[in-house]
Amino acid sequence: MLEPAKNTSTSTVRFYKCPSTKRMLAEKTLISSSAPQQLFFREAKALQRLSGTIAPKFVALKAEDGNIKLIMELVEGQTLADKMSKASLSSNECVQLCKQLVLTINHLHNAGIAHLDLAPNNIMLSNQGEHGLVILDFAYCAFADELPFVRPRSSFTGHLNYAAPEQLGLGTDQITEKADLYALGLIIREMFGYRDHIKDTYEAAIAFRQSNPDLRKLPPDWRQMVTQLLKFVPGERVRILTHSDYST
Repeated sequence: MLEPAKNTSTSTVRFYKCPSTKRMLAEKTLISSSAPQQLFFREAKALQRLSGTIAPKFVALKAEDGNIKLIMELVEGQTLADKMSKASLSSNECVQLCKQLVLTINHLHNAGIAHLDLAPNNIMLSNQGEHGLVILDFAYCAFADELPFVRPRSSFTGHLNYAAPEQLGLGTDQITEKADLYALGLIIREMFGYRDHIKDTYEAAIAFRQSNPDLRKLPPDWRQMVTQLLKFVPGERVRILTHSDYST
């Protein structure tokens, strides 16, 4: 029997056990007529390409009773947002999670995918991930052969507080995987105790991106890395190829 698990304005997710395989599955159903079905097709393509390494394992995409349903294996664990909300992270926890994040985002980009909506609530801490993390919600992702693309004229629809400047209409109108690097920088910064990027309005989010974020709480090596990740100009953001230099 299906049990409600999560609802949004565009979809609902239910968990159930597959009778034949006994695996726990998550079934995501598009329920809003205003949400394009292309979002589900895009997410399904990303899950298939990643093959369960750093994302939920794809099971099926089907139409049923007039609805599009995306079925994937259930990921067990807690979100990074939940972990940060329950208690302050120790320095050692921050460093370990930072390493895992770097490896996971590198894995994602090496697979030819830009997520473009990274946030702590769609990053799961789970041993089902190759690097101890699983990324969720690929509806707004883009593939390497689509990049760069011109920023849509419509307003940004993802996680406002983790969007790169160019996603909010600042600077270039070219969107690339470098937007993920900016989000990564903000997430790492938040793990070390900063929350001043969490804004209630679009205007406040814009103002933050035009400022110089404080990084003094970060260890020196990580401060250097995050400084590069949070560059306003996408081309100046440096992808971290290895985490071994950022171990303190």
